[in-house]
Amino acid sequence: MALMRYLQILEAALFALAATMAVCLGVVWLMYSFHTDLSSSVGAEMPTVAAATAAFSLLTLFLGMAFWSLIRRPKGQLAIQSVAFVVSALACMYLYNLFTV
Repeated sequence: MALMRYLQILEAALFALAATMAVCLGVVWLMYSFHTDLSSSVGAEMPTVAAATAAFSLLTLFLGMAFWSLIRRPKGQLAIQSVAFVVSALACMYLYNLFTV
């Protein structure tokens, strides 16, 4: 039972961090959308910022569902945790490729 408590704390922290990144990148994307005509580099970075915002938003959604499943303990809790783990791994790989290429 103590392991579930630690998992709950870890998922709450990851959920909060992903939500914060999604909101911050959303604000950056919104500011970029108003200032695309000021510089060509701003327009060139718009797809990258939009993709990162979408990835963090999706990650926030699935981590939120996983955190909720630890609190409410529905019947499909293991499936929800597994899907959240797979989505987290895929999002990490996607973001790594997005920012290193």
